[in-house]
Amino acid sequence: MNFWKKIFGISNSNKYKSQLIKDKEELDVLGLKSMTDLEILVKPLIRTATKIEVLPPSKPPENAQLKSHFGGQPYFEKHELWPKSKAGKNLDFIFQVFNSAELQLPDSIELIQFYYDWEEFPWDTTDDGWLVKIYKTIDKEKAMAIEKPSELETSKYCEIDFKTVKSLPDWEGLDVFCNKALKLACELDEDESWELYDQVVTKLTGKEGEYQSQLGGYPRWVQGEATPDNSKGNPTKLLFQIDSEDNAEIMWGDAGLIYVFYDEETEDTEFTLQCH
Repeated sequence: MNFWKKIFGISNSNKYKSQLIKDKEELDVLGLKSMTDLEILVKPLIRTATKIEVLPPSKPPENAQLKSHFGGQPYFEKHELWPKSKAGKNLDFIFQVFNSAELQLPDSIELIQFYYDWEEFPWDTTDDGWLVKIYKTIDKEKAMAIEKPSELETSKYCEIDFKTVKSLPDWEGLDVFCNKALKLACELDEDESWELYDQVVTKLTGKEGEYQSQLGGYPRWVQGEATPDNSKGNPTKLLFQIDSEDNAEIMWGDAGLIYVFYDEETEDTEFTLQCH
């Protein structure tokens, strides 16, 4: 369905037609009228992202806690305790990533970890049962192993491969980052404007928007745009999104994804889960 039809509804045709006229006049003034113009509008939006490929389960090496991986033993330092929810329940360790120059993580972060309560199954920031643990600095000399609480199930250890990719907003989120591009796509093809945008995405990034685990870049939404605003009222940058991963035996609802956003200035994190 056309974006403005979503906003105004089919029954409110006068407002819908009026909006189309306004958009056309605005685009004419700006000289925007072709697929080339659409590509020119979209290209500056490109962000580099890091695709996370979760490898098949393997035997953890002796220094597993010092590697980026899913499952297994997380990194801890002396005097730390196993993370718990606000209600006092031990959380399952999902994954950790040590930062390096080739990864799309903020320079101020050396290590990120994610923990989750599968029984509580939180869906949103305000829900209990999820934790993003951020280490600004690490001291591997202080690293120590903490035995996993007995009530938590054993998770398979999976190493990670990283790949640098290009990222653009998906169709549902284009309006947040470039309203003119959305208007032009709707003007060029009122009924299948998202297909024109997908063509541009494929040309600029080498692929259509797809669901994947990644660091940085733009979120690929399952149910619709939900990027939170940061402390200045701008879209908060994506810290990571994690897809349902067969190798790690992770399933977020019905083949869903989790999304975590991070405001470097306030150090606030926002969390949401969407599934089919």
